[in-house]
Amino acid sequence: MIQELLTNIELEVKYKIYTEQKNLVAVKGLKELLNQIDHEVEVVPLEDKERLSNLLVSLKGQALNDIEHRLIERVINQNN
Repeated sequence: MIQELLTNIELEVKYKIYTEQKNLVAVKGLKELLNQIDHEVEVVPLEDKERLSNLLVSLKGQALNDIEHRLIERVINQNN
């Protein structure tokens, strides 16, 4: 019984680590995209999810994935 409980905890922790690693990769990718911007010339729209998403899509050259969209939501929510 305790082995089963520990196995379940282990699986839960592994899943959390996997998820957080994916989040970390996405954060690094978004930071790299934002580093391409000349912040003295370009204003990054932190209050407008759609404009920020469009800017990042333009820089990335392809659609953002679900994790990147969630991170944008998180940034905008923390900024407000």
